[in-house]
Amino acid sequence: MSILISTSKESFLFKLTVGLLALFILGCEQEIEVEQVEEPTQFAVVDLIQQKSYWEGSESEFENSFQVEEDGNIKSKENDSSFSGYIKIRARNGTIISMKSYTSNVPDGDFFDWYDNGKLKYKAQYKMGEKHGYFYIWTKKGDVYSQKYFQNGMEDFGRFENEGASESGKSMASLELAEWEGNGIEFYTKFAGDPKRGGLLHIRETEELYTGVITALDDSGKKEAVLRYSNGKYDGRISKWDENGNLNHEAEYSKGELVQITLKNGKPFDPNEIIDLSAEGSTVSQLFE
Repeated sequence: MSILISTSKESFLFKLTVGLLALFILGCEQEIEVEQVEEPTQFAVVDLIQQKSYWEGSESEFENSFQVEEDGNIKSKENDSSFSGYIKIRARNGTIISMKSYTSNVPDGDFFDWYDNGKLKYKAQYKMGEKHGYFYIWTKKGDVYSQKYFQNGMEDFGRFENEGASESGKSMASLELAEWEGNGIEFYTKFAGDPKRGGLLHIRETEELYTGVITALDDSGKKEAVLRYSNGKYDGRISKWDENGNLNHEAEYSKGELVQITLKNGKPFDPNEIIDLSAEGSTVSQLFE
């Protein structure tokens, strides 16, 4: 009896399996309609770039080709038309010094400026004319002078713990020139005035009184002098070398006032030496050389 029941169960399972298999095969033979979903069109980066203009040239060519408004907007001078595209500006030696991005005349995208030494000077991000993203300014040494973040034109003051070296209250120029080295021609492009002649030394770009250390070089690159200033006046040790590279003169100043001469004409200076000014009045200049 148990054998018949078992056989009956196996027969039932076999028939069930065969039936399901037949239905599956039948279903596969029938055409099933599937709703087609249209995928959004994808644009390659190169396609997006091709939708904008691309301009490249020197600083002078840029000034001749475009007019930059006070609000940062740009316009083509050639036909007074709206400009949308990327601008790359190169220095005379061919290195890139600036990159800009515009849409319909307004800043839109990333902006970059580089120093002549190749280090990044400035980075800014815009969205259709509004500041939107990170704004960085670096010194020539690579230190962060200023760092800010904007969202739709509004500054997010909680983004950084500090804004960088700008919080010291000093200008970018005063920080970059705090330790300066160069020859005479380069000196007069950066500074103006002469404290040893009764004037004050100041930075040409900002007209700030100079505080820092200047290492003066001759035309061959040899060290001529190390001059220390505070608020435009000699302050600290002033050292000078002769043509042969020998230390020739050293003196101490305090806020522009001569305190003592320690070395003169390559020899230790005797502070008790009496200088006769009656014979030749011009010798008084020796005290302030």
